[in-house]
Amino acid sequence: MDIISWFQIAVICFLGAIAPGPSLALVIGNTVTGGRIYGVATSLGHAIGIGWWAFLTVVGVAEVIVGKSGILLVLQSSGACLLAYIGFRTITARDRLVVQQIGPGLLGSETLLRGIGQGFLISLLNPKVAIFFLAVFSHLVHPDSSWAETVFIGIIAAVIDAFWYVSVAMMLTSAGLVEVFQDRETIIRRVSGMILILVAIYLVGVMPRGLL
Repeated sequence: MDIISWFQIAVICFLGAIAPGPSLALVIGNTVTGGRIYGVATSLGHAIGIGWWAFLTVVGVAEVIVGKSGILLVLQSSGACLLAYIGFRTITARDRLVVQQIGPGLLGSETLLRGIGQGFLISLLNPKVAIFFLAVFSHLVHPDSSWAETVFIGIIAAVIDAFWYVSVAMMLTSAGLVEVFQDRETIIRRVSGMILILVAIYLVGVMPRGLL
């Protein structure tokens, strides 16, 4: 693959990453309710899932998955349930917001792993990621691409995705916004949770038209 093809892949991955959707809602919700480190952990987990989908697309597995409406239905319904669950937990949580710039030592490994797991699952359970990659990679990736190129495409997708969502988490926990979040703790928690639940309901609503 030439340098132009690599550049096109990078641009497409970036445009896909910044598109609003369930992933952005989750990262924002986890960041404003769990803090910078929790938001970053969610972002990194999401990036791993994106890189995995990119890799599966290039090797042809994603095409098989997209061709099975039953698998797509399971993936999207599972993703909707996950968002609804996280939204409910956000609304009913009793812990105080910790949006201040905390260090990793103040968050347990279990909490960080939960953030990584949520980010990974929300990207893994979103079949639209596979459809997106299939639509764009089919014009850029050649059938005779080497394994090194295939792996590197997945890495590029993951790195760009991580860069974007980590930037979102960092921006939301900047000094100017921290006090705003802390002064409006209850409202922010409820709004964040409701947004996640509404996104979940939306995903369920579009499933019959998009997948069946």
